[in-house]
Amino acid sequence: MKTTKFLLWIAYISFVLSIVAFGIFGIIFLKNDFNIQDSTKNDLKAGESISITRKFELPMNFNIEYYFSIKNGEVLVDSYFLKIQKKFLTNTGIQQPPKKDADFPKLLTGNLYSMAESDSYLYLSIPYSSIKATLIVWKLYSISAFSFFLIANFLSISFLKNCNKGKFFISENATYIRMISYLAISYCLASYAIQWIIFKGLNNNSFDPTSINLDSVIDFNWTLLTVSFFLLLIAQAFTEGIKLKEEQELTI
Repeated sequence: MKTTKFLLWIAYISFVLSIVAFGIFGIIFLKNDFNIQDSTKNDLKAGESISITRKFELPMNFNIEYYFSIKNGEVLVDSYFLKIQKKFLTNTGIQQPPKKDADFPKLLTGNLYSMAESDSYLYLSIPYSSIKATLIVWKLYSISAFSFFLIANFLSISFLKNCNKGKFFISENATYIRMISYLAISYCLASYAIQWIIFKGLNNNSFDPTSINLDSVIDFNWTLLTVSFFLLLIAQAFTEGIKLKEEQELTI
């Protein structure tokens, strides 16, 4: 019982902290549009030599980076980039890597660039319109994921409260576990689908999608899916246990 009560308090604290964190960071998160291109250029003086980098990580395998570079009054780079590992790119037509002393980002071919600090990644130039559409999808996804977490946390609290009262093999507990597993499975499928939507949104005719091995870039959360099915088995075990308990009570 002490362990159950301890877990129950952890679930309570987690639930409260999650709501507080969403309240504090949610407003900043929802207002963030990563539109720094115009403000960056307005803050710079003509003739100045400077390089500016801003990074924005999506909750998947996609990272957005903004680079602005001006040298002796000439703008070398002013663009947003999608960062992708080289091993996921095919048919790029790259013959030679750029020289180490070259200015970066360095144009390789089409709208494909390389960076000085990374030999494992290449960068695809994309318009801000694609990023804006992607951010909307990402925010909706994040709100949905947060809602899934809160619901699962609430169900866990309800389950632990029953266990703390000594009520283990009851139909409510089986329902709680089954609902948590359904939420986890839904999250896995939604996460995979959102990655496809984000990739298509970032594409927006900016590059040839056939040049990227999507099966390698997009992740599917097999670990969480496996745990979800394991929870379904536990829920079924609870259901069978309840049936046996009721049959024993009727027999007595």
